[in-house]
Amino acid sequence: MPTGSDTGKGPFRQRLFNPIRRHLKLLATSGLSPRSLAQTLCIGGALGVLPLIWGTSFICFWLAHRFRLNHLVLQSINYLLYPAQLALLVPFCKLGLIMIPWGPVMLPDQLSLLLQTGLSGAIWLLLWLTLKALLAWLVTVPPAAFLVYLLLLGTVVKRRETMLTVAEQDS
Repeated sequence: MPTGSDTGKGPFRQRLFNPIRRHLKLLATSGLSPRSLAQTLCIGGALGVLPLIWGTSFICFWLAHRFRLNHLVLQSINYLLYPAQLALLVPFCKLGLIMIPWGPVMLPDQLSLLLQTGLSGAIWLLLWLTLKALLAWLVTVPPAAFLVYLLLLGTVVKRRETMLTVAEQDS
């Protein structure tokens, strides 16, 4: 029974996918130093779990443009973390309710009550809940992202030093 390489499918796939893979890698890493890549990954990760359902893509676009980060990498991280963003929405809301006990009282589990309060009441409650969740995100995620950035940067620097040492030994 012929295998994939015997039938000619292996070289065809390589000829087809290798240039695509090369172009995507070039596009994803173009203009990225190791420091810039670490920044992009950490900012994308932090914004990917931001408890705003409506605006993280616009914020990522603006930050990438403003700080000259790679748009593709930043938006990809943001989109990949969308399930985590949804999963962390209620915990951020609950932490925000603990941090800010004043304002309208509503637990995240009671979102179905919004339909009964009318449109203006629902918007007001959602605004308060979002504000509290954003405060919880601000207190927890940026410091964690900064620590991850330092760890990534340390790893990149060690790897670069190791590669330079190996290159010097080879010469």
